[in-house]
Amino acid sequence: VQSHVMMRFRVTLFWNDDSPEDTPLGRIPSTIWTMRGRMNACQEQVSNDRVKKTIDVPPISIINAVQFETIGTAEVEMLNEESKLMRWTCMYSATLFQGDNMKVENFPHDEHELVLKLGILAHRRSGQRWDKRKWALGLATDKDSRGTTRIPHGLLVDHVSIPDFKICKTEGKEDLEFEFVPMPLGHSSDQCLNVKLNVRRESRHYDRNIMPLLALLNVVAITCLVRNFASATASTETMLSIAFVEIGIRLTVDSRLPSVGYQIKIQSVLNQCFFLLCFLVLETNFVFWLVKKHGWTVATTDWIDFYVAIFALAYTGHVWSFYYYDWTLFPLLDF
Repeated sequence: VQSHVMMRFRVTLFWNDDSPEDTPLGRIPSTIWTMRGRMNACQEQVSNDRVKKTIDVPPISIINAVQFETIGTAEVEMLNEESKLMRWTCMYSATLFQGDNMKVENFPHDEHELVLKLGILAHRRSGQRWDKRKWALGLATDKDSRGTTRIPHGLLVDHVSIPDFKICKTEGKEDLEFEFVPMPLGHSSDQCLNVKLNVRRESRHYDRNIMPLLALLNVVAITCLVRNFASATASTETMLSIAFVEIGIRLTVDSRLPSVGYQIKIQSVLNQCFFLLCFLVLETNFVFWLVKKHGWTVATTDWIDFYVAIFALAYTGHVWSFYYYDWTLFPLLDF
């Protein structure tokens, strides 16, 4: 689906636990913290698995996730016994909905600003466990992370990988951008965290396989114009054969393209290559008609072939520059 993007990332959350101390909470070597479900963490004795204490974990949600799964198990630990600073972290593989902002007119050279929306949806009303007035989302600091994460920045998202895309590196700018915005669900005055990442699609399959093949087929078709007039029929058949090859390429490529209601760049390139071949076939038939029906000399029609070949080579260059550099020689001839 066009507006859905697969993404793998790690989410890390820091908070100060405020649950009452019904048992000693010190970090002693014989105890560990483990998750019980999604919203509770337990301190257990290693020797006999006896639970010493249970605390609540903020139920952070991926708001724009269509579907997701965790990679491995979530980890929870106490970073500071005095302040009860806790750290929870989990690796996700998720399909995220990006809305109508993800346009692919320039596919496969399209760039996007992908957004991951994180927030706490449950128990946020006044007096509830995660009352938004007391437990407001914020960005973590070096002091919060205590060296436990590579980039201690916020309700942290790290280790991001996106199939078929690469992260755009901008000098003097962070890869990930964090901003707090109003919660998109309902009429709540709560906020959620938007994590933005600029990405560019991996286009090497089309750049190094499809486009060179199309350019070569065009050049081969153009060279058919230099054949002598006696073999004009063979030239036309060769051009039509190349046209059928390009139709096969088009059908194969179309099956892998995003399904949208507008034309994208690679489709425009395929159209222009096919139209050029049709034009060359029509030119060959027209020249044949001039010689056979109107008695034009072959020498005269050779000049027509020559100028058409020059135009066809220039048009192939136009298609090439349009695809790789978004620059065109013939702006009125883009289909």
